[in-house]
Parts: sequence; C-alpha cells; structure tokens
Amino acid sequence: MSLQPHVSKQESALTVEWARAQVFAWLAVRTGLGRSAPAAPTNQEKEELRWLGLDGEGEGEQSEAPPWVRTPPSIEETPSSAWGEWSGQTQVAELRELGVLPETLLNFLALQGWPVPREEEVRSREDLFRNWPPQDAPPQAAAFDFEQLRRINHAWIERADPERLLEFSLPYFRQAGWLPEGELAPPVRAWLVEVVRAVQPGLDFLSLLPPRTRLVFDYQPEYYLSVPESRQVMESEGAREVLRAFGQRALAESWLTVERFHEILEEVKRETPWRGGHLLRPVRVALTGLPFGPSLDDLIPIFERGHELDLPVEVKSCRQRVLEFCSVFV
Repeated sequence: MSLQPHVSKQESALTVEWARAQVFAWLAVRTGLGRSAPAAPTNQEKEELRWLGLDGEGEGEQSEAPPWVRTPPSIEETPSSAWGEWSGQTQVAELRELGVLPETLLNFLALQGWPVPREEEVRSREDLFRNWPPQDAPPQAAAFDFEQLRRINHAWIERADPERLLEFSLPYFRQAGWLPEGELAPPVRAWLVEVVRAVQPGLDFLSLLPPRTRLVFDYQPEYYLSVPESRQVMESEGAREVLRAFGQRALAESWLTVERFHEILEEVKRETPWRGGHLLRPVRVALTGLPFGPSLDDLIPIFERGHELDLPVEVKSCRQRVLEFCSVFV
C-alpha cells in the first residue's frame, strides 16, 4: 500500500529513533529535566515532526538534560511477523502509511526503553507532561514493541472523534477506488462519518479500513459465500427457512428502516421456531456477507443512505443485497 510519496533515506526522512530523540528532548523541557539540542531537522523531518504534534521548545532557562535524553539507547529490530519487521530505523512515513495516529506515535515513542504495565501505557500529552519519564531509571535498549504500538493505536482510534478520524481515513478509501478525488459533498462526508463510526470499535490501524468496510462498498454475495464462517452459518439448520421468511418481507421494502427491520425479525420469530443466533446470523450474512461485524442497526441506514449517494461505486441497498444473495444461495 502506498498512500504517500516514497521518501528515500537520502532525503532524510524521519526515522523512529530520530523521532524519539526529538520527543525526549521536547518532553525534557516540559517536565523540567533540562534542555537537549538534537541536530536541526531537515525540511522533510520538520513536516513529520509537525504531524507528530511537537511544538516549540517552551520558555525559561533550563539546565542541560541527562545523557539519556541527549543520546537515547537504540531501538532494535523486532522479530519478523505478519506485520513485517520494525526497528529504530523504520521511517515514520511507514507508520503513517500503516495508519498510526500522531497521538499514538507520540505516546509510543515517549515510553520506548522502559517496561510499562499495559494498564498504564495509553497516555495523552497531558499525562506525559505530568508523568514523564515513566520510571526513575534511565531507558534501556529494547526491541521495537510492535504489539504495544498496536494496542496503543487501537485505544486511540477507539476514543478518536469520528469526524477527525475521517480526515486520516480518506486516503485509504480513495486508494480503494471508493471515493472521488477533491472536495466531498456534505451529504457524502456526513455519511462517511457514520461508516467510520460503525467500524471504529476493534480497528487496530487505519490501513485496515478497506477490508473492514468492503461489506459497505463492495458487497458480492459470491465472495462472501466462499468465506468459511458465512458458509457454515448458511448451511446450519433453519438458515434457509429464516432467509425465506425474512427475504419475502425485506424485498417488499424499497427503503428498510431499523424499526421495520426489527418488526420483520419479530414476524419471522412468530412464523418459524428459530431464535437468537439461529435467527440473526443468517439475516446478517444475507445483508453484510458475514456472521459478525458492526451492529446491523448502524449498517442498515448506512446501506440505504449510501445507495442514494453519487459515488464511484454503487452502495447496494438492503433490498438489492437480499435479492442478490437469494439469487446465488441455492
């Protein structure tokens, strides 16, 4: 995935270790540890530091910062994993492309070199100003803790304002071909905020938005019926009976509201013996392709409103989804 122009090392792109040195120097001033003077950043590095949220050095006289602020220990390479290999020489641009938020990276870099309990690892700027460094001992060299980065990013995504999160998310939607270039019409932007809000819980990195929102923009029942979990649901006892009863009613609705959806579920309960997951999972698979995911109460309005928007791809309505699913599920 390439969401930004590639920046070569010759252009002095900001690395994780160099960014951490800047973060340590910035925090040392604000917490009274003293001043440090890392080498002046290049223009490219300045842009990354602005993204990270580092402002001016602050006011007042300061003594010299401790040696570990002036020369932090190394961040060593992490073992290879499905997410790749990461080290102190990783470029900040790579983490931005992955979908790491600026508040996450500031939080993460400020803690590198100290063992920090999980329950204490998510820290805002204000928390860092009050409680940095996290321990009395100087930091030690350590491997890039990608799992900690993932956990912190997950936490910051969950608490982010969806409208702000949308601004960081637009490149991923555009690269998938689901949004036009240029300024978005207000109805499209408002709708996208609801799309982001629906998938926000459980999201680790913003680069996961395309696969998480494929059920909105690219609903293909043939594809989803090849997913083992979906196929298993539809082959379970009662699934065809539920789909038939639900489908007959849903196809009569040109616009399915959440209220009508719940009315239909109650009607299906009265018509069939199925309850709980035996009832809801086949319905969810028919509408979204998957037996798990965001709340149907959130998704149904997204499907119906999205169908009326002028987008590069067609967002299918609930009626279309049921019709297409029933036509291939035989």
